[in-house]
Order: sequence, then structure tokens, then C-alpha cells
Amino acid sequence: MQNENEELFSEIESELLEESEEEIEVNPEKEADRRKKAAALWESAQKGESKYLNQRVATILNRFDETRNSDIALMVKYWEIYEGHSGDIVSIKDLFKFERLTSIARARAKIQNEYKIFLPTSEVVRKFRKSREEDEKEFQIATKPELPILHIFADETGKTADYVMVGSIWILDDKRYGEIKRQFVEWVKKAEEKYNNFPKEFHFKEIKNDGSDLEIYQEAFRKFIGIADVVSFKAIAVNKTKLKKVRIQDLVNELYYQLIRQGVEHEILRGRIAFPKQVSYIKDREGDESSFVIQQLSQKIIDSFNSHYGGKLTLNSFLPIDSKLERFIQIADLFAGSINRVYNHQKDNAPRNAKDEFAEFVLEMINLNTIKLDAESLFSEETIQNEDMSTLYLFD
Repeated sequence: MQNENEELFSEIESELLEESEEEIEVNPEKEADRRKKAAALWESAQKGESKYLNQRVATILNRFDETRNSDIALMVKYWEIYEGHSGDIVSIKDLFKFERLTSIARARAKIQNEYKIFLPTSEVVRKFRKSREEDEKEFQIATKPELPILHIFADETGKTADYVMVGSIWILDDKRYGEIKRQFVEWVKKAEEKYNNFPKEFHFKEIKNDGSDLEIYQEAFRKFIGIADVVSFKAIAVNKTKLKKVRIQDLVNELYYQLIRQGVEHEILRGRIAFPKQVSYIKDREGDESSFVIQQLSQKIIDSFNSHYGGKLTLNSFLPIDSKLERFIQIADLFAGSINRVYNHQKDNAPRNAKDEFAEFVLEMINLNTIKLDAESLFSEETIQNEDMSTLYLFD
């Protein structure tokens, strides 16, 4: 995977030298390639990798959200971090030595316009890049400190059953995020040596009915809970049989939107997250997912944040990623799959197996609180009061 990503970053770097900022061609094959590169670039930015210009620019856009609105601010931050510049004056010699604004801006444009990640937080900038902002505004943006990130990983399930749902894990403390990931990855490496049948990916549906790998899955979830002291579990589900004339994809999109809207408000009211903050919202990639749909939903989330919180809460990214690249998406899969097992499988009195045992193990371990609401109220903007760290919003 490392060698494959290295090739992707090299391709992006080559493309930066060849193309101008123009309308992106709509082509299924190229769209798949863009999704692959977007996922690799997002992952690289989380790690702070810096071999290529596109990686360095992505890392800054990820860490300093206001640089997404200003190429000048982006250039200044780039010079400070990667060129070692400090102070208010740049010598003529350094101007020739430092990375040029045109190169940095070109990389920013490709990341935002083609890969649709680390998007501008200002609607004005998004529509008109760029109608000269005041020098003072540019200076404020360039000197704004790094914003902490709220990390959300989500997965959907149940689209062919009565209850459609999205399950998610929320890592509330950006400083703990890296440590939680490091500890879990280290555990995975040790577990791979311990178990001959250790799965390449954790997927609820892949749990063997005979329970031959149940211990592995339980140990994995138990390990995550043990190190995830700043994590919330949130899920949202709706009985689609109670709704008329709603396309399944529209329903899923609304679930993703309502999950983050309700979840953010809940965490703010409980005092578990504080402003300013940016949100990284990562979901499992589903087949031929349309980038247009993702962009529409991203815009809806951005507009909601702007409406309710002004500039105090921004969307870092809403991005579909292949679950094989992200263990935390796999944990979200196990959570969502457990709820799905209870509401879509056990209700039919189907024969029990190890999947049922694992689902009950998960929901008991996190002490899931279920809030029942009318199915028709799914599309409401009303906030639902709740005090639990593990919550299912059930629209039935």
C-alpha cells in the first residue's frame, strides 16, 4: 500500500506541472482515480507526510483551516513550516529560494477542486477566488493558530432491510487521536502474530457463524474501548417502511447529515467539545459513490455549521475512504453491524449464531441508549436532548 500511494503522490506531482485550473472532466474511470488519490492524500495529511509538494500543501490545509481561504496565508504558513522562515521580512534571496506562490496555489486548487477535500470555509471564497481581501484580513488568517480536529468515522448498513442506519465513532480529543490510533495499530500487529486466522479487515458480516473468530473480534473491540477514553458512539436509524416516496440514497444522505448535526450539538451542550473546532467526517466508501452527491452533502454540512456556529465550527473534510485503509472505519462497521443485527435480523426470530453474541457484547459494553422518535421527524432541524456517550437516534 505504501508503494502504491508513493506512485499516486508522484502522479499528482506530475499533473501539477502539466495542467491549469479548469473544469474537471466527468469520466467514470478518472473519477475512480480521483477518489483513490483523494483518499491517499487525506491519509497522508493526517500523518503530516511531506515528500511531495501536494503532501505538504495538504498537510497545511488540514491543520490550519483558514489557509483554505487564502493563497497568501497558505504560502506564508508553508514558508514558516517547510522553508524555516520566521519574522515579518523576506529577503530577495529567499524569495528566489522559497516555493513560489503559483506552485502552492496550483497544488491547493487541485486538492480542493479536483479531490474535493479541505474545502474553503468561506462561501464567498468558494464562489469567487479571489476578490481581493484586505491585507489585514490576510495577516489575521496567516497568523491564526492550528485548529483542533474532531474525528468522526462512520459506516452505513441495512439499506435492503426495514431499518436503514449509520453508525459512527467520535474521537473528541485531537491530541489523543494519534495516540489511540498508534496503540490500536500496535495491538493489531501483535494480534496478527497471535492468531493464525486474524482478519485483514474487521467486518461484522465476516464474523464466522460458528464463532471460530469471535474471540478475535471481541478482543479487538475490547481493546479499542480500553484505549478510547475520549470516544463517543453515535448511530441514527430510520424505519424506511414508515416513509413514503423517499429514495434510499436520499435517506442515507439525510442520515449522515442528521447524525453530525445532532451529534455536534449534543457534544457541545454536554461540554465535551469546545470552540473553535474543525470536523473531519470520514465514511466508508460505497462502490461507485458519486462525487457530486458527496459535494452536495459537504455543502449542506458547511451551511449548517455556518448557520448555527458562525466561523467557530468548520468542516475539515467529508470523505469516503475504503475501509481497508482505516481501522476506525472498521470499528464503526462493527458498531453499525451490531445495531443492524438487533433491529433487522433478530426481530424476525432468525436462528442465532456468533454474530448475535458479538452484537449483544458490543451494545452491552458501550451501554447504548436508544432515543425513539417519529419516523417523519427525521428531516426536522430540531435538536434532540441527550446526555449519553453512546446513543442511537431511532426514527420509527
